[in-house]
Amino acid sequence: MEENTNAAQDVNVEKHEEQTEDDYKSKYLYLLAEVDNYKKSKEKELVEYIKYSNERLILDMLKLLDDFDSVLKQDKDEKIKALHKVLISILSHYGLEEMEVVGKEFSSDIAEAVATEESEKEKGKIIEEVQKGYKLNGKIIRYPKVKISI
Repeated sequence: MEENTNAAQDVNVEKHEEQTEDDYKSKYLYLLAEVDNYKKSKEKELVEYIKYSNERLILDMLKLLDDFDSVLKQDKDEKIKALHKVLISILSHYGLEEMEVVGKEFSSDIAEAVATEESEKEKGKIIEEVQKGYKLNGKIIRYPKVKISI
C-alpha cells in the first residue's frame, strides 16, 4: 500500500513537472512573439521618422518656393525659371509633390477655402488656387488655399 502511494506521488510529480514545462514553453513562445512584434513596431516607427524627418526644413523652404512663384508671375526671366526648376527638382527628390486641385470638387480634406466667386462652372468646384498646397511622401504638409465657385 505504501508503494502504491509512492507510485501515485511519483506520477503526480511527473504530471506537475510536465505541466510546468509546458507552461514555461508557452510563456517563452509568447514572450518571443512579443519581442518580435516590438522589433517590427520600432522598425516601422524608425522608417516613418526618417520619411518625415525633413518636414520642418521643407516647410521653411516652401516660403522660398512661394517667393519664386510670385516673381515668376511678374517676370518670365529664364534664369529665374531655371533656378525655380532646380529647387523644385531638389525638393521632389526628398518626397515633395505639388497638389493639383483646380477643377476638382471642393473638400476640406484636400483644400482650405479662402474665397468664393459666382461662376458659370459647377457649384462647389475649385476655380483658382490662391496658394499652392504640397504633400511630403503622400502626407499633406500644407493645404492649398483656394477660391471656389458658388
